[in-house]
Amino acid sequence: MVFALAAGAASAINVWAAKRLVASLRPAVLGGVVHLTGGLLCLALLPLLGADLTPAAERVPHLALMTGVYVFGNLLYFAALARTQLSEIDLFLRSSALWTVIGGTLVLREAFPLASLVGSALILASLVTIAERPRRLRFSAPQLLALGAAVAFGAGNVVDKAISAPFDPLGYTALNLILTGVGMLVVARPRRVEMATPALWGPTAWAVAATFALTQWLIILAFQAGGTAGDVILVAQVRLVALMAVGVLVLRERDRLGAKILAGVLMLAGLLALTFSSGP
Repeated sequence: MVFALAAGAASAINVWAAKRLVASLRPAVLGGVVHLTGGLLCLALLPLLGADLTPAAERVPHLALMTGVYVFGNLLYFAALARTQLSEIDLFLRSSALWTVIGGTLVLREAFPLASLVGSALILASLVTIAERPRRLRFSAPQLLALGAAVAFGAGNVVDKAISAPFDPLGYTALNLILTGVGMLVVARPRRVEMATPALWGPTAWAVAATFALTQWLIILAFQAGGTAGDVILVAQVRLVALMAVGVLVLRERDRLGAKILAGVLMLAGLLALTFSSGP
């Protein structure tokens, strides 16, 4: 519980800092650099904490699957972040909790009580409420990018839960971030001038890299402490309230405010319903 709550707080800082940067940088390049930097930070800490990358050599197919899922999800996520308001994008991203629970049920055989259907319905109602045209159920292109990222991250959470157990948490985090960063940069094919952009190596970018590393590490610790895929990700949703508040109050994203508030309430209610229905 503590690990997952801390992951939610670190994730909120991460998204806010990334939003500040993505307006002036190519999204895929920013995503690749901060993931790679965060992974290298973890790698540097491995010997200091007595951790290692065992058993990476024996898990190449699993790591390849993890890399593909996270590269795809983060390409969509950073593209959406550049084109969508902070107060809106996180509503779509929080639906990753639903996709995580569904994936955990189908793949990991985790429990999905009938009461979870209520939470699922509330989350879907939240997405409909915030759609660009709710009555016709039409989403804008950035909203679809964010929704696609949420589905991919849900799949990634299930993969993490399934394959991370034999790894040291910090070692797995280092591999996750480095492989994702390299994959994103291979897709982005940045020019040298892009890689030399000062903003990519400034304090805000380092904050994004560090909070990516901290968030992933805390989630893996929570998994290895016995949390299910659904429980861990649901508890980490504390960032929803924080990011919606920052978007509305600090960034003044007040258009469609009523729809955002209603969607936020529905999303939180759905997340709570899923959390309580998965309890003992």
